[in-house]
Amino acid sequence: MNLFIIEDSLLIQNRLVRFIEELPDVSIVGVSAEIAGAYDKIVDTHADAMILDIQLSDGNGLGLLKKIKSSIPEVRVVVLTNHSNEANRMQALRAGADSFLDKSTDFEQIPNILQRWQTHGPAH
Repeated sequence: MNLFIIEDSLLIQNRLVRFIEELPDVSIVGVSAEIAGAYDKIVDTHADAMILDIQLSDGNGLGLLKKIKSSIPEVRVVVLTNHSNEANRMQALRAGADSFLDKSTDFEQIPNILQRWQTHGPAH
Protein backbone atom coordinates (compact mmCIF):
# COMPACT_ATOMS: atom_id res chain seq x y z
CA MET A 1 0.00 0.00 0.00
CA ASN A 2 1.32 3.43 -0.95
CA LEU A 3 0.49 5.96 1.77
CA PHE A 4 0.60 9.76 1.53
CA ILE A 5 0.58 11.92 4.68
CA ILE A 6 -0.76 15.49 4.76
CA GLU A 7 -0.01 16.97 8.17
CA ASP A 8 1.45 20.37 9.06
CA SER A 9 2.83 19.42 12.49
CA LEU A 10 6.38 18.10 12.16
CA LEU A 11 5.98 16.29 15.48
CA ILE A 12 2.90 14.43 14.24
CA GLN A 13 4.52 13.77 10.84
CA ASN A 14 7.50 12.14 12.55
CA ARG A 15 5.27 10.12 14.89
CA LEU A 16 3.23 8.85 11.94
CA VAL A 17 6.34 7.89 9.97
CA ARG A 18 7.75 5.97 12.96
CA PHE A 19 4.42 4.15 13.44
CA ILE A 20 3.99 3.26 9.79
CA GLU A 21 7.59 2.22 9.11
CA GLU A 22 6.90 -0.76 11.38
CA LEU A 23 4.08 -2.02 9.16
CA PRO A 24 4.83 -4.61 6.49
CA ASP A 25 3.74 -3.73 2.96
CA VAL A 26 3.01 -0.06 3.70
CA SER A 27 5.25 2.48 2.00
CA ILE A 28 5.13 6.19 2.72
CA VAL A 29 5.33 7.72 -0.76
CA GLY A 30 5.06 11.35 0.29
CA VAL A 31 4.56 13.82 3.10
CA SER A 32 3.16 17.31 2.68
CA ALA A 33 2.64 20.04 5.26
CA GLU A 34 0.13 21.90 3.12
CA ILE A 35 -2.75 21.48 0.75
CA ALA A 36 -1.07 23.36 -2.10
CA GLY A 37 0.41 20.86 -4.52
CA ALA A 38 -0.68 17.85 -2.47
CA TYR A 39 -3.26 16.67 -5.00
CA ASP A 40 -0.68 16.42 -7.81
CA LYS A 41 1.78 14.65 -5.50
CA ILE A 42 -0.87 12.11 -4.47
CA VAL A 43 -1.68 11.39 -8.11
CA ASP A 44 2.01 11.28 -9.13
CA THR A 45 2.95 8.84 -6.36
CA HIS A 46 -0.02 6.53 -7.06
CA ALA A 47 -1.10 6.70 -3.42
CA ASP A 48 -3.60 4.05 -2.35
CA ALA A 49 -4.30 5.69 0.99
CA MET A 50 -3.72 8.95 2.80
CA ILE A 51 -3.72 10.37 6.29
CA LEU A 52 -5.16 13.88 6.22
CA ASP A 53 -5.31 16.62 8.82
CA ILE A 54 -8.28 18.98 8.59
CA GLN A 55 -6.71 22.23 9.81
CA LEU A 56 -3.60 22.95 7.74
CA SER A 57 -1.53 26.10 7.50
CA ASP A 58 -2.94 26.92 4.05
CA GLY A 59 -6.56 25.90 4.56
CA ASN A 60 -9.06 23.17 5.32
CA GLY A 61 -8.18 19.62 4.25
CA LEU A 62 -11.80 18.69 3.51
CA GLY A 63 -11.65 20.43 0.13
CA LEU A 64 -8.68 18.25 -0.82
CA LEU A 65 -10.55 15.18 0.47
CA LYS A 66 -13.52 15.96 -1.78
CA LYS A 67 -11.26 16.51 -4.79
CA ILE A 68 -9.40 13.23 -4.23
CA LYS A 69 -12.57 11.19 -3.68
CA SER A 70 -14.28 12.66 -6.75
CA SER A 71 -11.36 11.92 -9.08
CA ILE A 72 -9.79 8.82 -7.46
CA PRO A 73 -12.55 7.28 -5.31
CA GLU A 74 -10.53 4.15 -4.51
CA VAL A 75 -8.00 6.14 -2.44
CA ARG A 76 -8.72 5.42 1.21
CA VAL A 77 -8.52 8.32 3.65
CA VAL A 78 -8.00 8.56 7.40
CA VAL A 79 -8.84 12.04 8.66
CA LEU A 80 -6.66 12.68 11.73
CA THR A 81 -7.44 15.89 13.59
CA ASN A 82 -7.32 17.80 16.86
CA HIS A 83 -10.74 19.21 15.89
CA SER A 84 -12.76 16.03 16.32
CA ASN A 85 -16.15 17.55 17.01
CA GLU A 86 -19.29 15.99 15.57
CA ALA A 87 -19.69 18.66 12.87
CA ASN A 88 -16.18 18.01 11.51
CA ARG A 89 -16.71 14.25 11.72
CA MET A 90 -19.93 14.45 9.72
CA GLN A 91 -18.39 16.80 7.14
CA ALA A 92 -15.39 14.49 6.72
CA LEU A 93 -17.52 11.38 6.32
CA ARG A 94 -19.81 13.16 3.82
CA ALA A 95 -16.71 14.27 1.89
CA GLY A 96 -15.63 10.63 1.62
CA ALA A 97 -13.37 9.91 4.60
CA ASP A 98 -13.08 6.20 5.35
CA SER A 99 -12.06 6.83 8.98
CA PHE A 100 -12.13 9.83 11.30
CA LEU A 101 -9.72 9.90 14.25
CA ASP A 102 -8.85 12.28 17.07
CA LYS A 103 -5.10 12.89 17.30
CA SER A 104 -5.13 12.89 21.09
CA THR A 105 -7.17 9.72 21.69
CA ASP A 106 -7.25 7.60 18.51
CA PHE A 107 -3.67 7.79 17.19
CA GLU A 108 -2.92 4.18 18.14
CA GLN A 109 -5.68 2.93 15.80
CA ILE A 110 -3.85 3.98 12.62
CA PRO A 111 -1.74 0.82 12.14
CA ASN A 112 -4.80 -1.41 12.63
CA ILE A 113 -6.83 0.57 10.12
CA LEU A 114 -4.07 0.45 7.50
CA GLN A 115 -3.56 -3.28 8.01
CA ARG A 116 -7.32 -3.92 7.78
CA TRP A 117 -7.46 -1.96 4.51
CA GLN A 118 -4.71 -4.12 3.09
CA THR A 119 -6.60 -7.32 3.79
CA HIS A 120 -10.30 -6.45 3.78
CA GLY A 121 -10.76 -3.09 2.10
CA PRO A 122 -12.16 0.01 3.81
CA ALA A 123 -14.68 -0.18 6.61
CA HIS A 124 -17.52 2.28 6.10
